[in-house]
Amino acid sequence: MADSPVSAFASVQGYDGLAPPPPLTLLMQGTPQSRACDQRAPRHDHGVGRRVMTTASVVALCFFSVCGGAIGSESIFASGGPAMGLIALAIIPFAWSIPIALITAELSTTYPENSGFTVWVHQAFGPFWAFQEGFLSWLSCAVDNALYPALAVTCISKYAPALADTNVGTWFLKAAFAILFGLPNLLGVEMVGRGMVVLTVVVTIPFMIFFVWGFAATNDWSALGQFRHTDTNSTDTTSLTLTGAIDVQWSLLISTTFWSFNGFSYCSTFAGEVANPSVTYPRALLITVVFVELTYLLPLMAAAAYNDPLWSTWTEISFSDIALSLGGDGFLTLITIATLASNWGQYSSEMFSTTFQLTGMAESGLAPALFASRAKANNVPYYSVGMSFLIIFILVGMDFTQVLAMTNMLSSIGQVLLILAAIKLRLSQPDVHRPYRVPGGVGALVAMSIMPITICGYFIVNTFTDNDHTPLYFAMASIAIGIGYALAMKITPKQFVDPKKMILVVDADNDVDLSA
Repeated sequence: MADSPVSAFASVQGYDGLAPPPPLTLLMQGTPQSRACDQRAPRHDHGVGRRVMTTASVVALCFFSVCGGAIGSESIFASGGPAMGLIALAIIPFAWSIPIALITAELSTTYPENSGFTVWVHQAFGPFWAFQEGFLSWLSCAVDNALYPALAVTCISKYAPALADTNVGTWFLKAAFAILFGLPNLLGVEMVGRGMVVLTVVVTIPFMIFFVWGFAATNDWSALGQFRHTDTNSTDTTSLTLTGAIDVQWSLLISTTFWSFNGFSYCSTFAGEVANPSVTYPRALLITVVFVELTYLLPLMAAAAYNDPLWSTWTEISFSDIALSLGGDGFLTLITIATLASNWGQYSSEMFSTTFQLTGMAESGLAPALFASRAKANNVPYYSVGMSFLIIFILVGMDFTQVLAMTNMLSSIGQVLLILAAIKLRLSQPDVHRPYRVPGGVGALVAMSIMPITICGYFIVNTFTDNDHTPLYFAMASIAIGIGYALAMKITPKQFVDPKKMILVVDADNDVDLSA
C-alpha cells in the first residue's frame, strides 16, 4: 500500500507523529468533497513564509489587547476605596493574568496558527466547540471594541462639549473615530506592529510623568489606606465621608478589574504572523504581565495619594480631571493625547486580533472562505476587517455599562472553554512536543485554573441575575446563532471535513517530493 501523505512527509522531514505537523492546507483535488471543502478553506500557508512580527510588536499588541494604559481603570479604586483597589491589584496577577498568560504561551507555541484558542479547542473537543469558541470570542472582542470610540468622544468632549450635544451627532463622531482608529489595520501586519510600538511609547511617557508628579505633589498618603463606606458619597466633590460599615461595590470592582486585565489569550489569534513563536511568545507574555500590572498600579496610587478630585467621585475618564488639577491645561492636553493614543491602540489591536481570528477560522474551515482572502499587495484580509467594522458600527452607540457586561459574559464563556482545552490536551496529547510548557504537571495546571474559571463563572451567573437583561438577551441570542450556524453548516464531528487532515501542501521552498 502506498504511503499516506502524512507518512511521506514523516519520511522526508523526520516528523515523529507526536508533534503537531506544520500548518497545512487542503487541496483535495479530484475528490468528491473537493468543491465543498474548497468553499470553506482556500489555499493558504497558515503563516509559513509570512511570519514578520517581532517580540517588540507582540508585546505592544498584547499590551493594548489587555490594557493600553491606565485610562478606564479608575473604578478599581472608586468602587471600594484605594485600599480595596490595591488588594485587587495584588490578587489579580495570580488569580488571572499569570495563569492565562502561561496557558497562552504553552498553546501558542504548540499550535502557532492564526485563530489561536480556536485551534486549541478544535484539537481538544472537535470542530463544533471550536466554532463556538471562535465565534463567541470573536464577537466578544468586536463588542468590546465598540467601547473605545465612545471613550475617545468622552475625552474630547471636555474640550468641545457641543460635539456631543445630540445622540445623532455623538453617534457620527463615534463612527468617525471607529474609522480613523481602524486605518492601520488596512496597511499590513508590519505597519500595525510598528504602529503599536509607537503608540505604547506615546501612552506610557505621560503616565510616567503623572506618576512622578502625583507623588511629588502629595503631602498626605492616608488616602491609600481608605475603604469606601456606606456613607461615602460618589457625587460630593468637596468632602469625603468615611463613616458607616465598609461598603465595597463588588460588581463594579470585579467587572472593571477583569475588563482591565482580560485579553492575554487574544494575543494567540495572530500566532501565524509571529516570527520564531516558540521564543517570542513566552518572552512577550512575561513582559506584558509585568508591564500591565505597573501600568495600572503606579498611576492609580499617585492619583489616590494626590486625591483631587476625590477618589470616591472617579469615573472611567477621571484621569483627565486629575491631570487638570495637578498640572493645568498643559498637562491635561498631554494626558488627553495619551488617552486618545490608548483608545486608538486598544481599538486597533483588538481589530487586529478579531481580524486574524476570523481569518484563521476560515483557513481551518470553520468560517466562510471569503474571510480567508487576503490582498496580494500587503496580505491584509480585508473582508475580515470589514466584518469587524460592521459589528462596531452596530454597537458603537450603546451604553458603556451594557457593552462591558456583554463582553465580559461572552469572553468568560470563551475563557472557560480554552482553559478546559488546555487541560484536556495535557491529558489526551501528553507526548505532543511543546516548545514551552506550563511548569508542573496536569495537577498544577488544574490548580492554577481554579481561580480563572471561578471568575468567569461569576460573570456568567451575574449576567442572569443582573437587573438589566439586555446583556443576557444579547448573550443568549449570540449562543443560539453560534449553535444554529454550526449545525446548518455541518460543523460537527461526523460531518466536518478538516482541511488540515487531507492532502498536505508543503512549502515549495522545501522541495519535498512526496511521491518518492
